[in-house]
Amino acid sequence: MRFLFTLTIVVLVTTFSSCASENRDNARAYVEGKITGTQLDYNKIAILLKSDDKNIAETIPTNAGEFVLSGPLLNDSFSLVLNKKIKSFTASKTGCTISGDSLEILVPTGITYITFNEIIVEP
Repeated sequence: MRFLFTLTIVVLVTTFSSCASENRDNARAYVEGKITGTQLDYNKIAILLKSDDKNIAETIPTNAGEFVLSGPLLNDSFSLVLNKKIKSFTASKTGCTISGDSLEILVPTGITYITFNEIIVEP
C-alpha cells in the first residue's frame, strides 16, 4: 500500500512539473485585434504569426474584422503578417513597428501577449 501511495505521488509531481509555463520551451505568442479599412472583404484577408521566419499560426478575421491567434515561439520575437498593406495600427504595448513592405508588424523581444486595438489596412 505504501508503494502504491509513493508511486502515485511521483506520477502526480512529474505530471504537474512538466506543464510549467516558465520553461522557454513552452513560450507562446498570443495576439488579438481588429482590422479596419474601407471596402474590405474579410474572407480574403489572411493573418499569420511568424517566429524565426516560420508560420506558427494562421487565421482569417470575423465579419467584424476581429481575430485571435496563438502559436509557439521559436525564438524571442515574432511578427504579425497580413496579405494587405498596413497603413497604421494601435496596440496595447509600445515598441511595435511596421516592416518596410508594410505587410508585417514586428513585435519586440520580450512581448508574448499583445492586443492590436485597430489595424488600418489599404483596400
